[in-house]
Amino acid sequence: MKRKKQQEKRKVSLQSIAFACTVLIAVLAGAWFLFPEEMHNAIQKLPETVRPYVEQIAFPQHKDSVQQATATGDIPSNALEEEPTGMVPTASETAPLSAKKVTEETEAATTESDKEKPSAAQSCSVAAGKLNNFFNSLDKKSYIQEFKLKQPVRQRFERLEEKLATKTPTVIRETDDLYTVLANTAHFFRVIGKDNIQLVKAVLTQEQGDFEELANGLYSTSTAEQCPANTVQIPFNTAYEYSVFFLNTIGGRSYLFRRAAKVRLLSTYYALLIVDQANKKNLNTHGLDISQLIPPLIQEIEATNQLARKDEYLNQLHDLAVQYPLR
Repeated sequence: MKRKKQQEKRKVSLQSIAFACTVLIAVLAGAWFLFPEEMHNAIQKLPETVRPYVEQIAFPQHKDSVQQATATGDIPSNALEEEPTGMVPTASETAPLSAKKVTEETEAATTESDKEKPSAAQSCSVAAGKLNNFFNSLDKKSYIQEFKLKQPVRQRFERLEEKLATKTPTVIRETDDLYTVLANTAHFFRVIGKDNIQLVKAVLTQEQGDFEELANGLYSTSTAEQCPANTVQIPFNTAYEYSVFFLNTIGGRSYLFRRAAKVRLLSTYYALLIVDQANKKNLNTHGLDISQLIPPLIQEIEATNQLARKDEYLNQLHDLAVQYPLR
């Protein structure tokens, strides 16, 4: 009898330990997702004998990913992205993916009067000239010189573009597992590293006055059929992948929510235009349905006073709303 009671106590004890371990794993994973930098710093302070086990419990696949990236020199081993300063959207806030491609009815919605309206894109040669002048001017600015870059800013950004094109984020079935959500949330940090993120943030902060012109120029060169040689542009396929990332994933949308309102609105606006272009070219391979994303953006842009070309954006969005009516 006594032996049976001891066995029952031992069984209860093992169950308690298993339950405690499960709770610990959930807490560590959630804390790493919400506060990556603080979790990293806390784990680094643990004794060497304990640290590997805690890292494996908290985020085993992330550890492997970081070690692999460190081995190839893509990111430093002790790097983590800064803590988000905005709300991370929930899965219910992301737009649904539709397997349907653009139908003939949608294409017919583009009337002759629509075709006569000015395009959102500039002439590629004009846009290319403005972008070249912009990057050339950056090299002379004091805040850029503080980074002590070993090459011109344009070359640095072109190198970053190559890395991002090579390692695109997961844009479908993101929520199938926690690792994919976390990897998407830290995507830019994992691919281009902390120093380059700080450089991009500095440019976005210091050049806010030129951001609208810069965004329009980059959209123009990236969607044009032909551009002059040596033009600053993002390959259309890469632009499409990141547009879907920003529009339809928790990781992508959380990035935009951490940026200034102007940057977030313009990034969303041009992402919608790129997916629209993908539809017209039959290149919307992920089947993203943007119909539900247009009305909320119209409301946000109508409510803001930070955009100089506000009327142009609204006109373009209203045209898109006609082409992509809510189902």
